[in-house]
Amino acid sequence: MAQQDTSATPQSHAPIVVDLGKKTKKSIRRMKEGSGKMLAQVEQVLEEVRAQLPPADRQKALVPVVMFVERKHKKTKFPFSPLSMLR
Repeated sequence: MAQQDTSATPQSHAPIVVDLGKKTKKSIRRMKEGSGKMLAQVEQVLEEVRAQLPPADRQKALVPVVMFVERKHKKTKFPFSPLSMLR
């Protein structure tokens, strides 16, 4: 029976989740285009994570996964509101 080399298998680490808070559509668009303050925040977090890794793992490529969550507004009970005329 052949022996498998377990030293070459990648170790899985827990994902690191960072909440950047509420952002405007403009800052999200700039992030998607590859510029802006939000991209700088993500790069800063990557550098902090890289600094915490063991020296052997610091040269490995880190892949950031950025998710945008848009929350839906609550629906009102009544389809017509007298305040909607003021908009």
